[in-house]
Order: sequence, then structure tokens, then C-alpha cells
Amino acid sequence: MALLTPASLGGLASVFLAFGGLAGCTGEKAPAAEIEFPPHPCLWYTAAEIRQWKADPKRQDEIAAIVRRGEAELETPIVVPEQGGQWPFYYACPKDGSSLVFVSEKEHRCPTCGKVYTDERTIAAYRTSLHNQVESRCHSLALAYALTGDDRFAVPVRDVFLRYAELYPKYERHDRWGRTGIFAVAGGRRYCQHLEEAIGIIRMAKVYDLVYDSKVISPEQHKRIEEDFILATAREILKFNVFNPGRNNHQSWFNAAYTVAGIACRDKALVNEGINGEKGFHAQLRTSLTSDGLWYEGTISYHFYALQALEETVDAARRIGIDLAKGTRLKDMFLGPMQIAYPNGQLPAMHDSDPASLSTFRGHYQWAYRVFGDPAFKALADGTVAAVDTLKSAALEGAGIVCLRRGKGSQAVCAMLDYGEHGEHHGHPDKLNLMLYALGREIVLDPGRLSYSVPEHISWSRQTVAHNTVVVNRRSQSPARGKLLLFEENERYAACLATGGEAYAHVEMRRFLLLTEGLLIDVFALVADREMTMDWILHGIGKVETGLPLAEPKEPIGKEDGYQHLADVKLAPGSPTFTADWRQADGQVMRVHFVGDQDSQVYTGTGIGYNLTDRVPFLLRRRAGKATCFTTVYDLAGKGAHVSSVSILPLKAGDKTALPWQAIGLRVERSDASGARSVLSVGVDMRTTEPPVAFSLGGRPVKYLLVEDATER
Repeated sequence: MALLTPASLGGLASVFLAFGGLAGCTGEKAPAAEIEFPPHPCLWYTAAEIRQWKADPKRQDEIAAIVRRGEAELETPIVVPEQGGQWPFYYACPKDGSSLVFVSEKEHRCPTCGKVYTDERTIAAYRTSLHNQVESRCHSLALAYALTGDDRFAVPVRDVFLRYAELYPKYERHDRWGRTGIFAVAGGRRYCQHLEEAIGIIRMAKVYDLVYDSKVISPEQHKRIEEDFILATAREILKFNVFNPGRNNHQSWFNAAYTVAGIACRDKALVNEGINGEKGFHAQLRTSLTSDGLWYEGTISYHFYALQALEETVDAARRIGIDLAKGTRLKDMFLGPMQIAYPNGQLPAMHDSDPASLSTFRGHYQWAYRVFGDPAFKALADGTVAAVDTLKSAALEGAGIVCLRRGKGSQAVCAMLDYGEHGEHHGHPDKLNLMLYALGREIVLDPGRLSYSVPEHISWSRQTVAHNTVVVNRRSQSPARGKLLLFEENERYAACLATGGEAYAHVEMRRFLLLTEGLLIDVFALVADREMTMDWILHGIGKVETGLPLAEPKEPIGKEDGYQHLADVKLAPGSPTFTADWRQADGQVMRVHFVGDQDSQVYTGTGIGYNLTDRVPFLLRRRAGKATCFTTVYDLAGKGAHVSSVSILPLKAGDKTALPWQAIGLRVERSDASGARSVLSVGVDMRTTEPPVAFSLGGRPVKYLLVEDATER
């Protein structure tokens, strides 16, 4: 979740800061809205809502449990850490990614390997959890106070706020890279970056709002709490916001912090900054959301992470009579993820994502249903994903993702191609990456991210070879955005053709996918201006069986850019045509036919999956040359192979035969359980520009795409 890296900070920025250059540098502001602040409490709950809660007979057990938690909190003093915390991902073992276990204040043990960490960075990361615990305990006490009016619960909360008001100005400004003072422009005081500062102050401002009316807090104490802690934190973030580009998930949390803290402390200028500022709520929706309703970083984890902050801002603004949901594109952020969900509701872990499902984000859809009342959100709010099974294929050109869909229920298949947004800091070099759901599961996967605490997050997850695309010269791609050339869907098939943009200098990449019932055709063409090594790789769930004479390779498959993490590597001599089965535990089989007129070195082995201990089989085809075409047919029938043969058909212009990477034809023969035999003929023009000469397949013109099928007995 890093916003700035050490390399992104120049000496000029530091000099600018040193001379106080931040004053008034937040950009032009929209005119402040007319704001009328309601009485406290008004953020988590209003007084009327609390009265309704207390009067509800069905919620009395809930209230009693909250009061018991409050009573329990009174038994142990709350100790506020005297120093700031560090990045929470540092409280983990770099060797295996396991979260550490507290032994003592200066000793923290890895539960997996047993190593004990005593370094200051680990200790500081543990302090972050202590600050989080303070916030959590204050929330429990404040809620008990709000429901009972008993000042005993407000006293320790007041004392925590006063202690933070004393300590916050003294906390050293620091970041997660070790910089301090004015050099830590993305850092914080209580926490190590603005992001955690914002999230923490939102929570504490809402706690303050709950206990505001307690008799145990004097007017002078209110002033100290607000000026030296709550507003001081929000203004500290705003002071350095000139160094934040604005188009990121962090800014969404900053805006929520300005809005919530501003309402809690009656600061109209701060509220206006969060909503109407140059980088405020409205600006975020304009600049950070693609036309498809997906967050520009291309990761579903950060999509909902940013959305959570936007919801905080909307909820807070509603308390002062401003409806931010109306007339904005916020609703699109709930529709976008539905478009890229697999038929079972699972979401692909693209870029810096974790494995998740739409049901993981049920709370967001409950919020959306309350706010928008759209029936499209009702099933997801109730925890079911049946509606996703009815989605059609879609080309999401804003995000640069194509979703091809066929079949329903247990026969549902979804193939996704990622050609678009790199995703900036949270993006991966994976242009033309394939993901596939079939046989009732995700079977060809993107591994997403590993824990930021382990080096493999960079050395594996953010390398091209970890994805299902092509690697050139064993080096990862450059950040790029490709282009969609073709998208077509009808009753028989769904198809797309896209380029990889400038992912590799001197190399043009194109990938064609065609999905029909139980069958996926995949053509990956590359054309370079010099000799290159080209590695096509597929990571699939299941046990891989090839029938090829595999043996230990004499040379490593690769030594860097992720190749060093490929294990159990075996090599077979070149073969232009062969099959491989990805056999599932339940007996289902994905049979993959590899065809062409060029030999490939074939490697198998395992790569890293969703975590360090998860090993996922891969198959890699390696070729050398200036141009090539990797042609693949996936038989998704499940039990028993339905594809009996696959052959290459020549495409011609007059008496000239097309090179495979220019245009290619395929003939696929299949048979079903009833004995019916079908023949599918496909011709596709892979050229990226309007061709001066059209190719033909068996005398029939191929205008980008020709698909013919016939059924026989």
C-alpha cells in the first residue's frame, strides 16, 4: 500500500519542505458548501438512533453485551504508547511471511520457523498494534457510554485523548523506509504513513463524537483534544498532501479523515477539503475510476479498500445534509466488480489482489442496497451470487479486461484477458494475461500478491513469469497498456483480440481468444525485430500429465525475474504438437492441445500460488526466433476428452500462404456422449492494422474472424 518510494523523492522536495513551502499549497478549492453541524453525537450514531436502539426489545442482549465489554475495559488501564508505530507488514517473518507472536516488548517470535526478532523495526511494528488496541478499547468504552450515559466509561476515553494531545506533537515524523522529519513526506507521527494516520483518526474522531457530551470533559480539555490531536492529525496529512498525486486509494482515506474529523470538531474548511478539494471526494471519482466502474489500480482488493473510504465520506456527509451518492458515479463501483466475477462469485486476484469472492464484500453490497435500493445488489447483500451466473460476455475497455462467458451452472466457463491499465504502484507486468474458470473452479490463475513482508512479493508476484502470458528473453515486461482490436459475441461463441502495447521494446504481442461450448481457442502471436527467446507459460490447478519424456534440465530454466522460484523443473525435447492434462482431485480433467509447426522446449514444474507454501503446476513452451505463434486449444468437457483432433489450416491471399503470426486457421474435431461429431473451423487475422490484402480460409474471406461449425452423425 505504499504511496511513495525512496526513489520518488528528490532533494528539491526536501528543500521545499525545509523552507515551509507547503503553506497554502493544497490547490484551488471549490467554494465551501453551506454546512450546518447537528448536535453530538452525529457520526457513528445520532442521539435519536441510540434512543431507538435502547427501546428495541430485540436488541437488549446486544446492549447488555456492549456494556459488559465496557465494564471489562474498566478493569485494566489503557496505556498509550510513547512512540509511533511502524508499517504493520514488518510484524512478520521475512522468511515465511508468518505474523509474529508477542513474547515480550523486545522479543517477537515467528510461529513457523521459531526465529525470535528483537530489532527496533519489529518492535516499532508491534507498537502499531498497540495504537490499534487503544482505538479499539476506546470504541468499546465510548459505545458503552453512549448506551448508558455512565461517565465511568467516558473517563478513560478522555484520558487517552488528553494523552495523545500531549504526545502527538512530540512523536517523531517517520516513514517505513527509515526517513524522519521533513524528509518523511509520506510518513506520519502516530503511525508510519498518512494512510494509517487517516484511518486511525477517523476512528478516534467518531469515538470523540460519542463521548463529546460527557460531563467529565471540560471546555478547555475539548479544545486541547481537538487542536492538539484530532485536527492536528488531519492538518498534518493535509500539510504534506502536495506530494500525493491524488489519484490513489490513500487519497480516498485522507478525504474521509478530513470530512469526519472536520465534522467531529466543527471545522467547515476541513470538511470542504475532503469533499470539494482539488483532490477531494468528487475529484477522486473523476480521476480514479475507469469507465467500467473499476478502480484504476486494477486490483479488486484496493478497489474495495478505496470504496470503504468513499463510503465513510458519504456517511459522514449525509449527517450534515449532503448527499454524495446522488449524481455521482459511486454506484458504478459496486457494479464493476460484478462484471469480472467468475460464475461462482469468485474474483480473479489480478495485480496486488488477494483471493476473494463477491461474498467477501457482502457488507459493501448491504451498504449499496441501503443507499441505492437497486435490486441488483439485493442478492449480494443477502450473501448469494446466483445473479453472476447470468452475466454475458463483456469488453471492459476502461479497465482493459475482456470477460468471455459461455454456459450456465456446472457447465459455466469464463475466460478473462487482461490487456489494459498497468495499475501504477499496485500493477503487475502481465499484459495479455489469461485467467480461466471451468469445471466448477478457477483453473488457470493469477497469483495476485503475496504478503508485502516477504521478498517473494517482488521477486515472484511482480514478475511476468508468475502470470499466464509470454516472457521475452526471460525478462519481465515494462509497464504498458495494450489495445483491444476485436470483441464479438453471438449465440455460438465469444471472441476477442488484443495487443500488449509497449510491454517489450522491439516486440509486438497479440493474443486471440475464442470461447464456445466446452472449448477455448488461444492464439498468441509475437513479432520482433531481432532474435528473441520467447516463453509461453500457463499456471493451472491440478496434477499435470504430458506423456512427454521429461528429464532434469542441464541448464537452469532461468536465474532471475521470477524464474528462480520455479521448482521441480523438468524438460522435454522439442515437439510441435502434444497434449497435457490438468487432472483435478474430483476426476475432472482439462485437456490442453498444443499445436503448431515449430518445435518448443517444454518445461514443467511448480510455481508459487496464493501463498508461499502453495505450489501450482506450470507448463512452459520456449522458442527462439524473430516471430512465432503459440496455438493452444483447451478441452473443457471435464470427464473424458471430447476433442479428438486439432490441426492447423492455411490461410491464403491468392497463392500466398499467411505466416501463422499474421493469420491462422484451426480445425477442431469433437464428439459428445451421444456420438455426435462436430467440426469447428476458425480463421483469424492477427494483424493489428487494416490489412491491404484479405486472407481466406477454404475460399471464404476472413475479415478479422471467420467461424464455421458443422455437426455430423
